[in-house]
Amino acid sequence: MSDTIDITYELTSHHEGYERYRADGIETLIREIALEQTVEVPDGYFFNQPHINTTIVPTVKDLQPIDQAAGRYRATLSFNPEVTACQLPQFLNVLFGNISFKGNVRVVGIDFPEDFLKAFKGPGYGIPGIRQLLGVYGRPLLCAVLKPMGLSPADLANLAAEFALGGTDIIKDDHGLVDQTFCPFEQRVTLCQQAIEAANAKTSRKTLYFPNVTDGADKLEDRIRFALRCGVVGVLVAPWLVGLDTVRYLASTYRIIIMAHPAMTGAYFHDPNYGIRPSVLLGSVFRLMGADLSIFPNAGGRFNFTPEESLALSHSLRAPFGQLKPAFPAPAGGMSLSNIPDMAAMYGVDTVYTIGGSLLKYPDDIRDSTRVFLEKITSGFSQATCQPSTQSSTPPRQFTLPLTSVTLGEVFEHLSFREDFGWSGRPPRPYKDGVNLPFRYINRHELIGRYGEETRFDLRYFQIEPGGYSSLERHLHIHVVICIRGEGVFIIGGNRYTLRPFDVAYIAPMHPHQLLNESDAPFGFFCIVDHERDRPIPL
Repeated sequence: MSDTIDITYELTSHHEGYERYRADGIETLIREIALEQTVEVPDGYFFNQPHINTTIVPTVKDLQPIDQAAGRYRATLSFNPEVTACQLPQFLNVLFGNISFKGNVRVVGIDFPEDFLKAFKGPGYGIPGIRQLLGVYGRPLLCAVLKPMGLSPADLANLAAEFALGGTDIIKDDHGLVDQTFCPFEQRVTLCQQAIEAANAKTSRKTLYFPNVTDGADKLEDRIRFALRCGVVGVLVAPWLVGLDTVRYLASTYRIIIMAHPAMTGAYFHDPNYGIRPSVLLGSVFRLMGADLSIFPNAGGRFNFTPEESLALSHSLRAPFGQLKPAFPAPAGGMSLSNIPDMAAMYGVDTVYTIGGSLLKYPDDIRDSTRVFLEKITSGFSQATCQPSTQSSTPPRQFTLPLTSVTLGEVFEHLSFREDFGWSGRPPRPYKDGVNLPFRYINRHELIGRYGEETRFDLRYFQIEPGGYSSLERHLHIHVVICIRGEGVFIIGGNRYTLRPFDVAYIAPMHPHQLLNESDAPFGFFCIVDHERDRPIPL
């Protein structure tokens, strides 16, 4: 593996509008690309800084003719990884920023150095994590699609139940389902997840639901948080609609499966002389971004991907890629019972067949239609199943929802307060039992919620002795803190507050926070927290 980022382009010097390259030669075009993608000034404008030409401007690693008569060449430029700052937006800028305005340049390959790949987390679950969640090995997976737009949340939930009872592995929203008035997001996700969980209980199988969270930048995290609260473990998102680095952030921040939809990327694929090859954009780049599954048009479907393009894309998602996990290729469209054997031979085991219209062809028996497709998919492989996992074996990158509720003792209708700041029947407990987080001189009393009370919240009392502090952490669940004894310091984000008796503090999802006692007397506070909650993320 090289220590440079090697980008391979196919170039056309005889392309209409670029006739000057016939006379100037292909080397002129290559040099223009090298300058345009880095310094963005002509040769000789380096102001007596020779290191710019040697360390910033890429070098030509290889140049080969494809068809000299047609003026077609393949060139590889080697870039210093430092010019990308090892971040996704600048890498994309270097990859195809200004040269996207040239109609005769196509990116066809990238080789990354190991150190560059280490800057990215990539898929959080990948192929092995998703298979472990499902407990299904040795065969391709089936993904059914909830559509068409216009169905109510209740209708979509009924459809989801039939898909799940028929045995599909995954159910995803159609990418056009967002938060329309005729199909509100929260209602749809709630009803569909409940329907799928009920079906799972009947079948003893596991079907995963991936709702579409594609939305405005100010709504995306709210969508994911709501889905997580409903018990969802994966989402559908269209990176080109919300931003690739936005998806990278979501994938690296939340413990959730990312299924990437290719909406709007098609403009890069239609012209053989222009754009970015699908295996690069929907394969390597989407995997770098953190996609666990990448949807693409199946060869032979209603879009014009070739078998060669589909295979190359599948390979780029599954091939060794530094420390990044392999991702599932998810071909979609053009699938029927008759061509499943050909697809099986073409794509192999680690593939997700994304099927929408073909499953809906027989609306009176969706369940049986799903079962027949699954049997056809399974027939060519030696399937192995095991008990589905409640979470991936992958170490949690951020958090896992939900925690199992534990009953600690007897429910009391009345808890008597003692002068030593204790409550009858509610002994103090370790602050962070079994969790390796830094804290000092703090204990807690579980008052309501962990003794069998039918509440959606827990009421707890914490006391921090002088010089003590809670762990600095963040989490998805919400806290409300009410000071009732002494004086303490509340730190949240970049702000610092003093809490005195009956002051109230609110801790929003994923906000870093800590409580400290810098006084010479105990600092005590009630904490109201969601009953089902994620584990804290240390900072």
